[in-house]
Amino acid sequence: MFPIKIITILISLLFVCSTSFAQTTTSTTGNFTFLNKGDTAPFDGTLFDPTAVAKILADKQFVQKECDLKIKYEKDLKETKCTRDTKLLKSELEIEKNKYNLIVSAQREEIETLRNLAKGSDSTFWAVMGFVVGSASSIAIFYAATEIVK
Repeated sequence: MFPIKIITILISLLFVCSTSFAQTTTSTTGNFTFLNKGDTAPFDGTLFDPTAVAKILADKQFVQKECDLKIKYEKDLKETKCTRDTKLLKSELEIEKNKYNLIVSAQREEIETLRNLAKGSDSTFWAVMGFVVGSASSIAIFYAATEIVK
């Protein structure tokens, strides 16, 4: 998408900065002659004095330089925006990677903690202890009940 926009801008600037002039004749070579005051022209046309010709030539160079500057400005602007967007996306990617790594490490730590709890508890020991404590308390209650009856 980025190259298409640049190409479109460059082409549109090229058309805007075009220095072509319409010709009324079909000839591709124009006629040229120097005239002095009072001379008659050997052909129909438009007469420019040296100052007007200099201005036209200077304007042509100025328009070309202006067009080149506009193209350079637009190109630099697009490159700067592209660089900014790329850096922004890279930083967002780094943030997401860090967030992912934090979540994964927290999950691994929790899994390891639960594994250690599962390994560390000896269920047989606790079952035997529960049976012994329960039996002892039942015998004590039975003994106390028989003593009360007597």
